[in-house]
Amino acid sequence: MADAIIKNAREHLAPGEEVQGAFAGQQTIRNRLGEGGYRVVVATDRRFLVFRSGTFSQTAVKRLIEESARGQRLGEPTGLFYDLTVGGEKMKVNRRYFGQIRAIDDALPKDR
Repeated sequence: MADAIIKNAREHLAPGEEVQGAFAGQQTIRNRLGEGGYRVVVATDRRFLVFRSGTFSQTAVKRLIEESARGQRLGEPTGLFYDLTVGGEKMKVNRRYFGQIRAIDDALPKDR
């Protein structure tokens, strides 16, 4: 799924910007319809991009919601859903994306 997210986000990247990982999250587990659906996060070597994805799609890239600096570490994910904040967007990320979260943190230099 991360590959599909990256493919769909390519047009939003600057020339030479390298993707380090991507994942989808939900603002809430219970009422996805009322909370605006999925959020898609793309981490590059320069920044985090957070997009609205949609109610049922975890791979669509519809509208840029937020852009933030790349210096943030996402932390070690645990459980079935990991609570995470990227910029000002809070979300719950399913364990299927835990490898992406780890890869994004591993790509960041250790001194940050």
